[in-house]
Amino acid sequence: SITTQTMAGSKRRRSSRGAQSKAFGAISCEADYQGKRHKATILSVEDDASGKMYFVHYEGWNSRYDQWLSEDKVTVLDGDAEMTPDEDPQKETSSNLKSKRKVEDDFNSNDGLRHLKAKKEQKTIVKTEKKKKDGLSSYEAQRLENIRRNQEMLAKLNLQSIAQSMKPKKQKIVRMKNKKKPAARAPSRRSLRVQGLGSDGKKLPDNFRPLATKPYNVERPAREEGTLEISPSNLDFLKNLTKKSDKSSAGTESSAEVDAPTVKYAERLAKLGVSDDSGYVKLTKERIYSAAVHPGTERIMMAAGDKRGNLGLWKVGDKDEGVVASFHPHSATIAGLMFDKSDSNKLYTASYEGRIRMLDLEQQAFSEVFQDLEDSFYGMDAVNGSPVFYAASLIGSVRQIDPRANDVQEFALHDNKIFTVSINQANTHEFVTASLDRTMRVWDIRKLSSKKPKAVHTMIHGLCVTGASYSPQGTHIVSTCNDNLLRVWATADLKKGGGKGKDGNGPDPSSQVRHNNQTGRWLTKFKCEWDPKQNNAFVIGSLDQPRCIEVFGVNEKSGKASRIMRLRDDWVASVQSVNHFHPELDVILSANSSGRTYVWRS
Repeated sequence: SITTQTMAGSKRRRSSRGAQSKAFGAISCEADYQGKRHKATILSVEDDASGKMYFVHYEGWNSRYDQWLSEDKVTVLDGDAEMTPDEDPQKETSSNLKSKRKVEDDFNSNDGLRHLKAKKEQKTIVKTEKKKKDGLSSYEAQRLENIRRNQEMLAKLNLQSIAQSMKPKKQKIVRMKNKKKPAARAPSRRSLRVQGLGSDGKKLPDNFRPLATKPYNVERPAREEGTLEISPSNLDFLKNLTKKSDKSSAGTESSAEVDAPTVKYAERLAKLGVSDDSGYVKLTKERIYSAAVHPGTERIMMAAGDKRGNLGLWKVGDKDEGVVASFHPHSATIAGLMFDKSDSNKLYTASYEGRIRMLDLEQQAFSEVFQDLEDSFYGMDAVNGSPVFYAASLIGSVRQIDPRANDVQEFALHDNKIFTVSINQANTHEFVTASLDRTMRVWDIRKLSSKKPKAVHTMIHGLCVTGASYSPQGTHIVSTCNDNLLRVWATADLKKGGGKGKDGNGPDPSSQVRHNNQTGRWLTKFKCEWDPKQNNAFVIGSLDQPRCIEVFGVNEKSGKASRIMRLRDDWVASVQSVNHFHPELDVILSANSSGRTYVWRS
């Protein structure tokens, strides 16, 4: 009997007795699999006692699903319903032979030698079929015949033309460029005043006048060459000054020099204040960078230079007597002012524009003393009673200028900008400079050369040194630095040697005091200014609240500096960046960054 297994992947095992198995070409059919019909191909047919058995392969399925089925489960799609095996064994295809050999091999699976022999015979048969005259095996010939027959059936049904007409036409894809729409601009914000409305949203009255706005970019005035003309109103001011003006008394002994102790000196300063009627005035339009006090005792007169090259003169007096005059001698910042030490009727002005001018109060005229338009000039100083003066510059050099002979000598002393130059009035061949290169240097005029001058002492600071000056009798030097320190050196210690100091930054100071010097961008930098009447006292501005100016004293024996006085007044509510003592009187003149000046007097 024959046992048929319909499980996927199983092989039919049966006895070969009384059974006939024939191999066929690939014949299409519909075969049953688990109650459903699927398209398949008949690979082999056997005659059995129960009828014909078909070995089928389901199209598109794995060969492990191939199985034997009875005749009632197979429907042939082409050819006779009653299939007759090919009698010519030469027409058997290699695939049929392969399937047949697989079946016979299964019958004898228990015999390993017979299994190997059957596989060898199968390979020999396949090779024999490939060596036919036309070069095609029976399997290839049958495959080509099936292809031809299928094409004839498609032609009869006109399926190819229908399929061709049903193919979709390729459409050209046109990609639109995304045009970015400009973002909607938000409406500009406008204040109620600009809209003509008050704070309550109501319309402003017709006579309302808004405050005038100041343009941000202010055009710089053109540089003026040679002698400058003075307006008639200012000429009258200068004539009134010269009527009572005397020659400079700065070179003589001061009648007001005080020998009292520092405590008594502080008591005198405590009496100073700002008067409500004549103690302050708007002297310049912009921030004040420099100031100078006239040394005369018959009147108090202050000169101030601002950021835009304006020069203001203030004759201090009562409310009705005070007089102010304004000039415009420069087109850039006036960084240095100095009354001539030999003739107090002459005022020197040094500017960023590279010019140094002189205002003659008697001649009522400005004259040009020196110019170098590729440089800028800062602080100035001179020996008492001498017309020769020294001017610091942007390129790190100091000019020695003699206006009488038009003689100028230049000495390159620093690698960067020099803020101030100060002469030792006790030893006039010595002077000190303060520079942006973070050094303060002491020089000997006798040893200077135009090539490579060598400093007597170099004191290295933490940040840029904004000012350095000798005391009136030359016993001390004080420096102002942006590292928030005021340093004081005793000149007697410097003459002994000093060396490199403990930290290698030059001679160590005899004293240093903490002081906030961070004036920032909008305030003029602080500088210490000595009191010509008191050898051991100097004044400096302060950032403390409430606003004040500070006076420091130096102990003559120990050399230690300490604050001895803070001057405050209800009329002073701003930082006083520029401060100067009067050379003869107990008076301090100060200025802020809005062009306003104050006089502190008893």
